[in-house]
Amino acid sequence: MIKYFMISLIGIIVFMNGYCIKKGNIGLLHLHNRIMILNEDKDSYCRMIGRGLMIMGLGALISSLLSACLNNENYLFILLASSAIGVTMCYYAVFKYNMYRKIQP
Repeated sequence: MIKYFMISLIGIIVFMNGYCIKKGNIGLLHLHNRIMILNEDKDSYCRMIGRGLMIMGLGALISSLLSACLNNENYLFILLASSAIGVTMCYYAVFKYNMYRKIQP
């Protein structure tokens, strides 16, 4: 039961972090992830990173609540799927708004 509580607590923290970043608080990200972002791209970069983190947090919260309430660990696939989707969104944002500019002369 305690592991489900810890997973849901981590899910809430990740969700709230994503919400703050989505609202435009780019200061929560590492400096090396935001140093090459243009000013006109900061809003869309924050939105995409925030959505990815919110998906990961919500998936962790839902899977831990379902697993704890139904005493079944079969719902942990929700955690894996939401983590894969969220990480993919975050990587896409980094490659779209940050990495591409490093390649350009």
